[in-house]
Amino acid sequence: MQNQNGSQRRWRQKGQRGVSPIIATILLVAITVVLAAVLYILISGLTKGPGSTPLGTALAIQAPTASAGGTVYTATITPSSGLTPASLNFEVVSSSGTILGSGTTVVIFGVTGCTVATYTFSSNSWANGPTSGATACAPVGTTTTVLSSGMQFQFTAASSLSGAGDKLVAVGVGSFSGQVSTPLS
Repeated sequence: MQNQNGSQRRWRQKGQRGVSPIIATILLVAITVVLAAVLYILISGLTKGPGSTPLGTALAIQAPTASAGGTVYTATITPSSGLTPASLNFEVVSSSGTILGSGTTVVIFGVTGCTVATYTFSSNSWANGPTSGATACAPVGTTTTVLSSGMQFQFTAASSLSGAGDKLVAVGVGSFSGQVSTPLS
């Protein structure tokens, strides 16, 4: 019986053995690193601003040319990343930093010259197609028409701007963040 009792004790001792302290430490460190990485990924996704695509990488505006009288400016755009008119808001900022724009509009013309959409500064909103007398692109929609290279912005000011330092600023909305500005001269 002692042999049987003695072998039972050895079996119990073997069953009570765990992993070595070194292996346990390595496992704890590995679990901690994995949990920290998962937590970082979750938190970093929550701390981003409202837009995830910087507007500066999605839109380039060439320097606009002014018409006689200095109230109409035309600039060719180079967009990418599925940018639509509804992804943009506009401001006119004076050289002193004052936001101007009452009574002004931005019209986006398609490559063929038809009107895609019109932005009105006073209501801070888009309308499909032209405001008056121009030809609308078909089909047209401020949320569905994707801007493409060769399209043009035509910015019309209610009155002549003060001059040097004034700029047209496009501000990203929705999945676009940041802004792109171009000087008006």
